[in-house]
Amino acid sequence: MFNRLKRLYDQGRLSQDGLQFYVDHGIITQEEYDEIVGVKATRSKTK
Repeated sequence: MFNRLKRLYDQGRLSQDGLQFYVDHGIITQEEYDEIVGVKATRSKTK
């Protein structure tokens, strides 16, 4: 499902709101959503 949604998003046939629907319903994870839309995961280290 991830590959299908990524392809649709890349083709402009699926919006970020459309992808959020799949996250809300547990079909893809937030991390997969972030990967599809190009959000870079940041790791912060606090000292």
